[in-house]
Amino acid sequence: MKYKWKLHPGDYALGENEKFYGDMEAKGWRLIKRGEYRSKFERVEPSRTRYRVEVAGTSFSDGPALPEEQIAVYEDCGWEYVTSRGMSHYFRAPEGSDAPEFYADPRQQAETLKGLRRRLLVGTLISLGLFAALASMILTISGGTVELTDGVRRYWLIAPGLVVFYCLLLASGIAADTIDRWQIGRTYRRLKQGVPLDHAPKGRGRVRFLLVHGLRWASCLFLALTVLQLVTIQHGPMPPQPDGPYMVLSDVGWTGERTDFMGNTSRRDHTRTFLSEYWDTREYVENPGQVAATIYQDVYRLAPWMDPMDWVDSLTVKQTFVKDLDDYTPVEIEGLDAAWVVEGGMEAVAVKGRLVACVNYLDGAYSTERLVDVLDALAERWAAYG
Repeated sequence: MKYKWKLHPGDYALGENEKFYGDMEAKGWRLIKRGEYRSKFERVEPSRTRYRVEVAGTSFSDGPALPEEQIAVYEDCGWEYVTSRGMSHYFRAPEGSDAPEFYADPRQQAETLKGLRRRLLVGTLISLGLFAALASMILTISGGTVELTDGVRRYWLIAPGLVVFYCLLLASGIAADTIDRWQIGRTYRRLKQGVPLDHAPKGRGRVRFLLVHGLRWASCLFLALTVLQLVTIQHGPMPPQPDGPYMVLSDVGWTGERTDFMGNTSRRDHTRTFLSEYWDTREYVENPGQVAATIYQDVYRLAPWMDPMDWVDSLTVKQTFVKDLDDYTPVEIEGLDAAWVVEGGMEAVAVKGRLVACVNYLDGAYSTERLVDVLDALAERWAAYG
């Protein structure tokens, strides 16, 4: 194997990176490129080598930000320029060579970290905002009083792995940023006090590695679970008779042939999570000489420990026009625990036991009475479904 990629310490763990690359070269792997999370090495004869990191520049973009003249000075002193990543620039020299340290006075090196500390201050403010968003999300999902978008709550029901993936990814970024700021702040303070940088620290960097990369690998796991859920969704045409707690248009008196509408066909999708079972249906029927009828349904059967009334507000977010339950009118429907309609509209919502349905029905009438008929038919279907 000519090349190898390996996870490296964080960008701002200066001494840990210097020791890491020196240890790798002692094992016969020489650094040739530093990426965002991994470094690329090429096979060489093992040798004892010193690595040093110079922090300079004002941009986090790839490519060297050090002036060519400064690189030339270091090379004249015996340091070979290797690669750059953002504001960090990597040099090496054989152990035992006459190549001098970059800074005789640690306080001079501390001055090179000022620009980086300013940039990390901006990162601190961003992290605080991201942390607040993450905390709000967790409180919302766990039933707390802090509200987030209803869309996130709905996705928590039908694709919880995707929500957890984003939470873990966000948490890993916050953790990495927090640890990086602590590391560079600690280094800066010690250098200002005249304490030289430790080029071979022992036992440091493990917390960051385990925490940050643990969160990232966990996020990948939940992403994989989400992909698995997506590939196992049951897609198919709308069956002649329902195979779940949803209606067909024949339940409300439409007996014509099913037809296409704007390139869409009548279909039924079905998926499960540990929080809910979900049916997404659409059906189009047209009788000769009559107005076409259309019905869209999102039906959820929630887990036994969940109260549907706590979730119905969020589930209306997928309705076509009226997405806020406060804009619906409550109606009494025999066989349903609760029901709402949009007066003179096309949307209706129903709850019974663990079942919640958001219905869009259109037959050209835009009649409140017709929506009530649809809910009556749904109540009968749910009664038969058990």
